[in-house]
Amino acid sequence: MTLKVKVCGSCGEFVQGFFHGAPILITCPIEKFSTVTISDEFFGIEGLGEKSLAMLKKTLEFFSVPKFNFGIRLTSELPRGKGMASSSADLAAVAKAVALSLQKNISAEKISEMAASIEPTDGIFFSGVVAMNPVTGEFLKNISVPEKFNIAIFDYGGEVDTLKFNRRSNFQISKLEDILNFELVEKSALANQEILYKKSLAEIISFAKNLGAVTVNVAHSGTVIGIFFHNDDKNIDAKISEIAWRFDFIKFLTKTRLGIRKKN
Repeated sequence: MTLKVKVCGSCGEFVQGFFHGAPILITCPIEKFSTVTISDEFFGIEGLGEKSLAMLKKTLEFFSVPKFNFGIRLTSELPRGKGMASSSADLAAVAKAVALSLQKNISAEKISEMAASIEPTDGIFFSGVVAMNPVTGEFLKNISVPEKFNIAIFDYGGEVDTLKFNRRSNFQISKLEDILNFELVEKSALANQEILYKKSLAEIISFAKNLGAVTVNVAHSGTVIGIFFHNDDKNIDAKISEIAWRFDFIKFLTKTRLGIRKKN
């Protein structure tokens, strides 16, 4: 028996702040993944850090399983400390894979609850773009987006310890719209400047939108920003080069797409 489970990471968050006094974020899932492989063809634990081991233990306890009799291996496309939900993706992939190996079901809501008990979490294990409470793991609302945008991810460099870096700006969201509000995305990014400053962010937003970008988001507790382009934009690579040349203190990291998935 060998099985693999992939869970997507994120390009920061579309929005982060407070809603009716409680912490909130709107997820930004992307097509980059953490993968957990479980098999009876190898043994031991490979690639699981402290947080992932904690999730392995919690999942086994949830299913009242005293001992795990398979090998488990974690690999990831997601860089650490960048605000790309690498830890959240790892935790979810572990929980889903262990449940599958035990021929059990585990809901996204339960995974979110367990992940939040380990550290503040991103809700990338929910289907599509959602609003959720990163501290409790509570799901709040599905958020529609008009298309599966292409995203150019740029990095300011360095790393942020997201477990230690758990401050939020006082950015207040008064209403959760059914459709993603791109103006709100940019306001949230700029409001976060008082918490985690990103050089020339307002200028980057203006420059990118003049090139035809739809919006720009940030990792509110990380080092990356995402520049969103329409799927039918044929000049994305040239525009990425223009942005990289104009703002040479940020590094182009990767191009991906918004991870809008159908519910299982």
